[in-house]
Amino acid sequence: MTLEKRAWLIADAIVLVLALLSLRLVYWQMVRGENLLPWQLVSGEARAQGELKMISYDDPLLKELLIENSSLADLREVPQPVIQRLSDLLKTITRGSIYDRNGRLLAADQLDPSGDRVRFYEEPSLAHVIGYVSGLRTGIAGLERTYDEALLGLDRLESRYNRAIHRQVRGNDLILTIDSNLQRAAEEALEGRPGSITVMDAHTGAILAMAGLPRYDPNRVLEDGYISGLLDNCDDSPECSGIMLNRATQALYPPGSTWKTVTLIAALDTGQVTPETVFDFGNPEQSPNGPYYVYRVGGGIVPDPNHSESKLNLEMSYAKSANAAFARIGDEMPAETLIDYAGRLGYGSPENIGLARERFPLELDFSPGQLAYDVKDLYENDLLRAVTAIGQGELLTSPINLGMVVLSVLNDGNLPLPYLVESIRPPSSSDAVSHPHRTVIPGIMKPETANLVRQMMVTVVNEGSGQKAAVKGLTVGGKTGTAQVGGDLPPHAWFAGFAEDGEREVVIVVMVENGGEGSQTAAPIFAKMAEISLQLPIERPPVVPTPEATSLPAKPESTVIPTQTSPQATEPGGEVQTTPTPTPQIEGLPPPDIPFDPDKVDFTELGSTTCPGNQEGPTGSGKFIWPSVYQAISGGKFNEDHPGIDLSAPQGSAVYAADTGLVIFAGWSELGYGNVIVIDHGNGYKTLYAHLSQVSKYCGAKVQAGQLIGLAGNTGNSTGGHLHFEVRVPGGYINPMKVLPTP
Repeated sequence: MTLEKRAWLIADAIVLVLALLSLRLVYWQMVRGENLLPWQLVSGEARAQGELKMISYDDPLLKELLIENSSLADLREVPQPVIQRLSDLLKTITRGSIYDRNGRLLAADQLDPSGDRVRFYEEPSLAHVIGYVSGLRTGIAGLERTYDEALLGLDRLESRYNRAIHRQVRGNDLILTIDSNLQRAAEEALEGRPGSITVMDAHTGAILAMAGLPRYDPNRVLEDGYISGLLDNCDDSPECSGIMLNRATQALYPPGSTWKTVTLIAALDTGQVTPETVFDFGNPEQSPNGPYYVYRVGGGIVPDPNHSESKLNLEMSYAKSANAAFARIGDEMPAETLIDYAGRLGYGSPENIGLARERFPLELDFSPGQLAYDVKDLYENDLLRAVTAIGQGELLTSPINLGMVVLSVLNDGNLPLPYLVESIRPPSSSDAVSHPHRTVIPGIMKPETANLVRQMMVTVVNEGSGQKAAVKGLTVGGKTGTAQVGGDLPPHAWFAGFAEDGEREVVIVVMVENGGEGSQTAAPIFAKMAEISLQLPIERPPVVPTPEATSLPAKPESTVIPTQTSPQATEPGGEVQTTPTPTPQIEGLPPPDIPFDPDKVDFTELGSTTCPGNQEGPTGSGKFIWPSVYQAISGGKFNEDHPGIDLSAPQGSAVYAADTGLVIFAGWSELGYGNVIVIDHGNGYKTLYAHLSQVSKYCGAKVQAGQLIGLAGNTGNSTGGHLHFEVRVPGGYINPMKVLPTP
């Protein structure tokens, strides 16, 4: 054998050995990667079977609460090397961010002053929806838990490869169906009372808002003593108990007369009753409070004080919530029919909860409704069947479950299950990946039944107990509920219904714990939310690039640009930039250089619609600073077709408020601006920041000069990453260079 051949054989052998070693690496790090993960990062299915879920905390009460909710195992059973291994792994992962449907940042990893990653939540009213992460930064509640693997990026082959070669991993982003402006309005509408408000798109099931009180602050939940401090002197009062509970999906309440909608569906769909059915209530009983009707069944009576008429047809019996009519329907309805239709909508016995959760796979922890302690009792107990039909007895429901009843009515008898995640976006792709778990359950009822029930729900608002839910210019339907809870406690107040403006339709469920009568308490809240919901632009969310964690300050509310006399600031990417100096005080308002075009829409005037509620803000100083440390002008110049300036701010760089004021627009604009923020400075000036990749402030936010409000981007009619900046005065635009300091 020649020397040359020997050299080639040796080279081939070396290549073969290297290939085998590479395959071994690929096998163990990628094919067997799941087996190498720390215990609490296993799949949701394994976790549901009791696999370990860990958290780092010092508050014993928090630990007890989480153990009771099956969120973690006892840390004493966890070997310290496992915790250390997990901690080391998570240091290499930047958890994905969470956005609302309009591109507003809701949750993201940030760097604290010591350089460690922390999770920051921009919208605390979503605490029960988004949840929070543990001290080890894995999801422990809400969507953070449901989509833990996606947010950590552990569901991607690319991530396993990056982990194998010790490269940093970035998780996927979540784009939610939530509208954060509507979410805030929903929490405000509760006025501090315990309860919940849920708003959904009537035809897709997309959840637009889900507010519940009382709640916690997800930014503080792991603080030592925070949870126990909230519960000090609580005395089990509804105003402070159950702070960890999502009342919309997990809490169960007697539904009161809202349940009559289910009874109506079953009776109409089986032909037991028709719209022509008339109920004769006989002679009323007399009482100190006036006459009332009763229905006698099974040795008991069902009182009916809700109307004065001795006869009502089916539609008006439903509209006036006639207990005697629906108790009779329940008494005469075969038990198997009631059980069947209740089961179609998620109601059964406690032992059927597992089956109901499989049939209704929601993204958050969900408590299916209870029809009875044991549904077999409905066959023999006529009184139980009668009181169940009017919404009392042993019935329990969550607000989301009642919302599903309304959804099935509005979709021709088919049920689009409510959902919260619109899309999941991997960091390596600019295109959002549609969420794969849209579910529609067909055949809840016949289409003609659904149409009849919808009409009767409208009659409830127009002529019956729900008149305080009416909104001028909208078609509104629904059902009131006043659910007796026993003892001296006031009843729970309910309203479950829909509102339509001719183009869009929403389902809204309002529940106020111990709030009194549904017609007096819940119905007016419904009307307020219906009006706000159909004013806000509800559209498919834009795709916005996600910044790296290093571009986010630890405390965005206090981020201020220093003056030129301050130390130099370091921007993302390590570049040192000179920061701006404020201009001298401007005396009076300059006239506009370019007047507004009366034929064009000025969307800044839509602030009262886009930002409901808070319209009073601070007054600016009249001094402006540059909205970016990148002060070079690029692109279009200031002219009638382009009434602003373009700054050559690279995509992902920080954008700051040019002066103190109130955010009057924050989100997606269809006018070419892309993601945009508009600030009213309260002194005649307004400033606009367009083409943002990230909107970090919300409508109604009060901002100080120099606060971080977003990140520069390339959205809308943009031809590259930059910041478009406008200064507006009454009547038009002024050239921003007139009020900005000399670079």
